[in-house]
Amino acid sequence: MKTFLQIRNLTTLDEAFKLPSGEKQVKKFKVGKEKFDAVITQKGNMFVAYLDGDKLDTFKSAKDAEKAVNDFTKLMGK
Repeated sequence: MKTFLQIRNLTTLDEAFKLPSGEKQVKKFKVGKEKFDAVITQKGNMFVAYLDGDKLDTFKSAKDAEKAVNDFTKLMGK
């Protein structure tokens, strides 16, 4: 059976994820047991967290965004 990532045909974050217009990358790191790619970007005074190319949420600080990504992966058990 194919996994969700295989169905989406994603091999790496660099190939599949391009920053939206006007956003600047602040931090890129691996998270979780399965080493998912996480990116935190900044647009204006708001920070956006992406996990494996999917937008997680918008935050007021990069520290809050990073904490939310880590908490989300722990919650999902990945």
